[in-house]
Amino acid sequence: MLISSLALTVALGASLAAASSCSEISGNYYCNAVTAVAYENVGFSGSYDEVTSMDDCTCSTSSTSFSGSLAPMNEDISLHFRGPMQIKQVAVYSAGSQSATAKIKKRDGHHVHEKRNEHSKRESHLHDQQHAVRREKRALDIVTEIVTVYETVYENPDGSATSTALPSSPDSVVYSSPSDTQAMTSTVAVVDNHVDQSTATYQTQWDQTSNVPSQLWIDTTSASSTTTFVVSTTTASSSSSAESSSSSTSSSAAPTSTSSTSSWSRFAYYDSAQGVSNGLTFLNNLGGTNGSGTWSSCWGSSLSYCNTDGVTAASDAQVLGDVSLPSNAEVIIFTDTPCTSSSCGYYRDGIPAFEGFTGDTKLFLLEFSMPSDTSSDASYNIDMPAVWFLNGKIPRTQQYGSCSCWNSGCGEFDAFEVLSAGSQYLTTTLHTWQGTDNTYGGGGTSDYFTRPTDTTMKAAILFDGNSQSIYLLELDSSTDFGDSISADSIAQWLSASDTVISIPS
Repeated sequence: MLISSLALTVALGASLAAASSCSEISGNYYCNAVTAVAYENVGFSGSYDEVTSMDDCTCSTSSTSFSGSLAPMNEDISLHFRGPMQIKQVAVYSAGSQSATAKIKKRDGHHVHEKRNEHSKRESHLHDQQHAVRREKRALDIVTEIVTVYETVYENPDGSATSTALPSSPDSVVYSSPSDTQAMTSTVAVVDNHVDQSTATYQTQWDQTSNVPSQLWIDTTSASSTTTFVVSTTTASSSSSAESSSSSTSSSAAPTSTSSTSSWSRFAYYDSAQGVSNGLTFLNNLGGTNGSGTWSSCWGSSLSYCNTDGVTAASDAQVLGDVSLPSNAEVIIFTDTPCTSSSCGYYRDGIPAFEGFTGDTKLFLLEFSMPSDTSSDASYNIDMPAVWFLNGKIPRTQQYGSCSCWNSGCGEFDAFEVLSAGSQYLTTTLHTWQGTDNTYGGGGTSDYFTRPTDTTMKAAILFDGNSQSIYLLELDSSTDFGDSISADSIAQWLSASDTVISIPS
C-alpha cells in the first residue's frame, strides 16, 4: 500500500482555526506576516531522470546523480516571473571570495522543522503555460490552546484526500464511507504558552470491514508552558510509517561579526525604466511563433525569445520593456551564455538554449510589483502572480508536460507565490525530494510575505552553499542594486528575525 506524507491537508474543524492565529483561504493556511524566511540544511545526495532525447514523440531519460550543499538546486537554475507583474529590476551577484560569505551563519528565529508538512502533490502542468498551483494546506503555527486531534483520512487513487472536519462535539460527527481508498491517521498537537486551559480530544478509528467508525472517545489535556508544535502522520499499511515535525519561537538572532570587508560582485543586471540589460536573456514558452523556438504535436511549444511586450515571442533576443505582465503571462530569465552539450546536457532541438545561474552560492536582488488584475481574460492563474526558480533542464525540455526531470525531483523553489486568485499572501515552498525521497519532500511555511500591489517590493534571494541555506528577505525601499554589495550589508539584512525552516536530511 502506498505510504504518503499528509499533514494538515485535512480540515481540522472550526474550533481549531478560530483558536489559532492562522486563517484558511481557498484550501491554504496563512499564519504570520514576515519579512524574512530562511531554509536550513538544504541539499542532499540523490538522483533524478534526466531527459536524453525527445525524438519521435518518445521521451528518453537516464539516471543522473547529484550531491552537495543545496543539491539539486546547486545546478543551473532559471528565474521565472508570472503576471500580473511589473519587473522593475533584476540583479545577480557572486561572492568575490570565501570571506564574502563569512558573515552568513545559521540563524535563530521562528523555527519550523518540517518533514514535508504540506500535501504538495503537483497538479499537471499544461501546454498552455499554466504554472501548477499547489493546493497545499500549510502547518498551523501557534494557537492559544492545546488541541489534540486524531482523524482517519482517506486518499483516493488520484492522490486527493477525502475527509470530514471534526466538529466541536462528538455528538455531531458526520462520517462518509470511503470508496477505493487508503486509510491514513494524522495527529496534530499544538501548545502555546498562554494561560492554562484544557480541551476535549477526539479520536476516531475506521472499521475497514463495515465502513463505520469503530470507536470514539474523549480525553482531556491541559496546556503547557512551552510553545511547541507537533504533527505526525501514519498511513495504514502492512508496516506503519510515521513522520513528525516541531516548531518553536525564539528571539531574533544577533548579527554575526567578523573582520571581513569583502563584497559580492554584480555580473548581471536589468532595469526596466532605463531599458538596460546585461548578462541576461529573456525567454518565454511560446515556441513556434514569430520565428522563435519550435512547436510539435508531441511536446507543444518550446522556449522562445521574449518580445519587449512580455507576452509575445521574438525572432531574436530582446530587452524586456517597462511593461506590466497580465495574468498568466510568464517571463523566464537565463544568463546570456549559450548552452553547449557539456554545459547544459540535453536540450530540445531548435530552441534558444542558454545556461542558467550555476553554483551553490549566488545572490538575486529583485524589484517588482504585483498589481491586481481582476478583469483578466486568462484561462488559468487569474490574478495569481509568482516568482520561482526551476532546474534549468526543465524549461529547456518541456516545462509544462511530463518530458522533463521535474517529476523525478530535479528541483523547484517557489520564492514568492500567490496560491489563489486575488490573494494578498505570498507563500514560499522548496520542491525537492529531500527528507522523503518522493515528491512530498522539501518544505515550506504557512507564514507569508505581503503582496506588493500598489508599490514595488525589493527582495533578496540568497543561495548560500557554505551554510546550506536559502534566504528570502524583504529589503528596504532605499536599497541600491549597485555594482557590488558589501558583506556587512548582507549581514545586516540577515540580522532581522525570521521564520526558519529546517529541511530534514
